[in-house]
Amino acid sequence: MRVVVIGAGPNGLVCAAHLAATGVEVTVLEQGDRGFWGGISSADGPLPGFRHDICAGFFPLTRASPAFRSLGLDEVEWIDPPTVMAHPFRDGSALALERDIGATAAGLGSAGPRYERFMARLVAQHRPLMDAALSPFPPGREALRAAAGLRTDLARLAWRSLLPAGVLGRRWLGDDRAAAWLAGSTAHSDLDPTSPGGGAFSLVLKLLGHSVGWPFPRGGASAIADALAARIRANGGEIRHGAAVEEIIVGGSEPRAAGVRLASGERVSADHVVATVSAKPFRRMLPTGALPRGIDFRLRRWRYDAGTFKVDFALERPVPWTAEACRRAGVVHVGDRLGDFTRAFRAARAGDFPPRPALVIGQHSLFDPTRAPAGQHLLYCYARSPLALRIPASQAADLVEARIEEFAPGFRASVLGRSVRSPEEMEAHDPSMVGGDLGGGSYQLYQQLFLRPHPRMYRTRTPVRGLLFASASAHPGGGVHGTQGLTAAQFLLREAR
Repeated sequence: MRVVVIGAGPNGLVCAAHLAATGVEVTVLEQGDRGFWGGISSADGPLPGFRHDICAGFFPLTRASPAFRSLGLDEVEWIDPPTVMAHPFRDGSALALERDIGATAAGLGSAGPRYERFMARLVAQHRPLMDAALSPFPPGREALRAAAGLRTDLARLAWRSLLPAGVLGRRWLGDDRAAAWLAGSTAHSDLDPTSPGGGAFSLVLKLLGHSVGWPFPRGGASAIADALAARIRANGGEIRHGAAVEEIIVGGSEPRAAGVRLASGERVSADHVVATVSAKPFRRMLPTGALPRGIDFRLRRWRYDAGTFKVDFALERPVPWTAEACRRAGVVHVGDRLGDFTRAFRAARAGDFPPRPALVIGQHSLFDPTRAPAGQHLLYCYARSPLALRIPASQAADLVEARIEEFAPGFRASVLGRSVRSPEEMEAHDPSMVGGDLGGGSYQLYQQLFLRPHPRMYRTRTPVRGLLFASASAHPGGGVHGTQGLTAAQFLLREAR
């Protein structure tokens, strides 16, 4: 059996690693140059001696994922900040997510006991819960184990997961500041505090913070890719960079994938093709009429809802946050109150870069000295933005700087240099990230579960024989967890047997 995998991001590498370990002849084709690994890439800059992550910067899903757990990857050195995340307010205070539930609850004031009671029960069942969440749809035994462990809490969890994060925070925690702290986690997606289903996103990230942390690899995200690539090559697999796939070859009276044609004109034959690109690029790779009209219509209308505007700062000293909790946190969510988050997200979806953007900030160099020269620091930062900018990228970066300055007076004076990636540049870096959408498409409810991407494309299968769709546009969505890659590999191995 010969398998071609399109894309050397986390799903492509996980799929190839599992296949190669069993002796399958597998070739990974990546459009980017050597050293590029999709969403788990790192690069030098913004000045000599600094090293930043281009896309994903923190990896709680990786640590919780069955796909990565089964591979081991002991060669990756993980760094796990004890203060996982801090959420500052303009009055100079902040709420923190600590690894310890009790310490987190103590900082939440009157909301603390309610948070601690429920979250302690979830953390006790975090392994079956995450196994169920990071499994193909429909879930199997993993979901039954999670349900058995939660018992009476299951209905409560289901209801809270469906609520908008802001509504959940106000009803459950009963405090506007705690609600903003909870809902701030939606900044990792295209959901805002008023979006249905945002409660699940916020609860999962808090659960992961307590159970496995929000860790990152020493030296950069590419350490994960390097470890996977070494496994693939050691087992006889091949990885080709600079090999952009132009077309998936489909032939025969009963449509079947027979390989791919590269942009160079080269044809690579295969018994099976696993595509890990997002919905619209995948559709463009297929011949006209290869998919049933209903699926073709769904992929053509696939919604990418929020772009990503990325800025990496080289600093002469740590960020001078007013709030002490921010000075020791791995991640900082800048957004203040619920209304501020909501206005920023809605502006982005309306096509305008927010004047006061909501930011996800990573402070890797506080814990990893390999990221910056001695005594200096690197700041990883991204904002939810329109899929295409209407203002110059430098102007948007100035707005990001001004936003950080609100919560860290003196920040601008510490900036030695910055590198900027607009949504357009994010897509040029990885054509699968349409408009800089890191998650392979919107997380709104109409693109979730069996609707991601279509009911007839469940468990990575497609109506075209020999063709599997294992991207972030398939359930369970984006994030560095490799679920779709593992699912595709398991299907191919079962078929081979």
